[in-house]
Parts: sequence; C-alpha cells; structure tokens
Amino acid sequence: MKTNKLIQLTAISAALIGSASFAATNDALLDLLVNKGVLTDTEATAVAAELKEENKGVTFSSKGKETVKLRFNGRMHFQYDSLDSEDNGADVASTNHFYFRRLRLGAKATHENGLFAETVVDFAENSLSIDKAVAGYEFSDAFTGMVGYQKVPFGFQETTSSSKIKTIERSAANRFLADDIDFAGRHTGLHAKGKLGGGFSYAAAIVNGAQGEGSRLLGTAQASNDLAAFGRIQWSGDDLTLGVDVGNQSNNDVVGQDVKAFTAYANYKFEGFDILGEYFSADMDDQEDATGHSLRVAYKFDKFEPVFRYSHLKNDTFVIDADELIRRAPSDGSSATGGDNEIDSYYFGLNYYYNKAVSLMVGYEMAETDSDTGDEVEIDGLRARLQILW
Repeated sequence: MKTNKLIQLTAISAALIGSASFAATNDALLDLLVNKGVLTDTEATAVAAELKEENKGVTFSSKGKETVKLRFNGRMHFQYDSLDSEDNGADVASTNHFYFRRLRLGAKATHENGLFAETVVDFAENSLSIDKAVAGYEFSDAFTGMVGYQKVPFGFQETTSSSKIKTIERSAANRFLADDIDFAGRHTGLHAKGKLGGGFSYAAAIVNGAQGEGSRLLGTAQASNDLAAFGRIQWSGDDLTLGVDVGNQSNNDVVGQDVKAFTAYANYKFEGFDILGEYFSADMDDQEDATGHSLRVAYKFDKFEPVFRYSHLKNDTFVIDADELIRRAPSDGSSATGGDNEIDSYYFGLNYYYNKAVSLMVGYEMAETDSDTGDEVEIDGLRARLQILW
C-alpha cells in the first residue's frame, strides 16, 4: 500500500516538474521568435500570457458536460532549528534538529459555471492533516460563498501564506491568538469574501468555535456547540494595504471564557521596502485583557532580502507560554506567570530568492519574558529554511 502511494506521488511530482520545464521551453521559443523578427514584443507577451493561462491546470469535461479545470500545487519547507532557553540566568534546555515544517499537496477544481472545490493535505505531521477543504461558488466579484475548513479572516500575517511571509515564523503577538489560545486560525463553517469597489474588500465567517475541528468537535457532538464569528474590512491601493479584523468566540477551549478580539494593520511597499505593522487586542473576560503589536521591515535588492521584526505581547493575568509563542522553543521552564506578563521578541533574518519557486531563509531570534514576579525566561537561537514550491 505504501509502495503504491509512493509511486503515485512520484508520478505526480514528475508530471508537475515536466509542466514547469515545458513552460520554460515556451519562454525560450518566444524569445527566439522575437529575435528572428517573426513576433513583436507585444505579440510575444500576449502569447506568453495565453499559454500561462492555459497551463494553470488540466482542463477536462465532467459528467455534466461542463468544463472543469484541475490545478495541482505543492509546498516543501525543510527547516533547521537551534534554540536555547534560560530561566533566570540558568540554562534550561535546547533544541537542535532538522525537520519538515511543511510538506503539502493541494488540488483545486474549478467548474466553468463558477463552482469550485479545493483541498490541501499536509504530510509533515506524524499523521496526515487537512489544512484546507472548501467548496464554493463565485456569484460575482462582490460575493464568493464557501463552506468548509480554512483560516478565518483574522490577522494579516496569519492569513498570509507561510510561503510568502518574510520571517521564518510568525510573530509572538500573532501566535498568541492563533496558536496559544486557539482563537484565530482554521475553523469549519460558512465563509464569504468579495470586492466592494474603490479598493475596498471584505471577508466574513460564521464557524465552529473550536479551532481545527471538522466533524469531530473535540471528540463528541456535545463537547463544543458554540459558534464564532469573524469579519474583515480591507482597503488596498498601489503600494498600501490597510485593514481591520474582528472576532467573537464563545467558550474558548484554552482560556475557558468568551474571547473578543480585533487587529488593525498596515502594509506599505515602496522601492524594495516592505513594511508591515500589526496591532492586536483581546478581551478574555475573567482572564482580563491581552494586547500586542508587531513591526516588520524588509528590503529586497536583487535576490537578497534582509529582514527585521520586533514583537511585543502583554497579558494582564494570562500566562505567557514562551515555548508556544516562539515556535518549537524548549518547553522546560518557559512561562511567565503572576501579573503584567510580557514577552519581547527580536528577529534578524536574510532571505535569498533563487527564483519564484526556490528560496532560502536564515534568521536569528531572541525573546525575553517579564512579569511582576521578577522571573525572566530568555530564548534565542538560529533557524534556517529551504522552500520549494510547485
């Protein structure tokens, strides 16, 4: 059984690589025709665009005699982490390992009438996990409706694909809401998005309150019957994106209380610079409030891109889990408890883009917690990632 799956995966990969090679051959042929005077630059550009559109997927006819386009894609993140931890100046633990951060295969089928379905499977976990499974219909530019399992519209960096973010991991403030208290991230339910004109767009979701659950609902149908709602308003111009996201979740499974949160963000790009600022605020009922912010600056020249990010999170009473906020950090003695619990994180990185499909990222992060107890936890270390897309 495993051998058959390996053969199938190899065949699919070979086909995908072959299609990429075919695209490169088309570009070389068009360049030759332009140099020979057979085509003008404008005609060659038009032909290249047409070929690119045709090669986005395999087109075939379904049983309903409607044209269906099937597109495959994949992502591999091969990563190395070396992180150390100290508790009040004493060495606690360290991590030092290679692993697959992402190993995904996806497929999207689009019907001629506007109906579509998409699934993404991740092989990087100990067992297969579903990262996305949705079906939808594009009624117009103003409204696309979907049902299924995907990320809700909360957090600019959180809803930006990990293949496109400038840092190896998302910020501590982002991870608090998405990964520590399981507020944002992937939920199952009803999703919608659309363009409003004038650069404005929106997204909304009414979903299961339990994060990461499809039909199981944390094990039984009675374990979590609460829903959550999320919404986004965003404006985008040539170089600037502004947005506000809000969310309301009943009986958060981690906090044990209702959670209401919002985030505001701005992303500005000019002359190689890419600047992102995000602010987060959460009302966690009896667990009081949490606030955080993140500022990231990247500058791309040629194929290189240095990156700097500062992130801060403060919780009135809720514990700071440094090993959760700094992904895969050592887990021994890495919490800030008491009151006015805080964490500051600094990231310095350098990205190298070999081409659109292959890139290498290297980054050094250091983080420190604080609280009214005076205890401090420090985490620092190096990460490196090879990314391959297809």
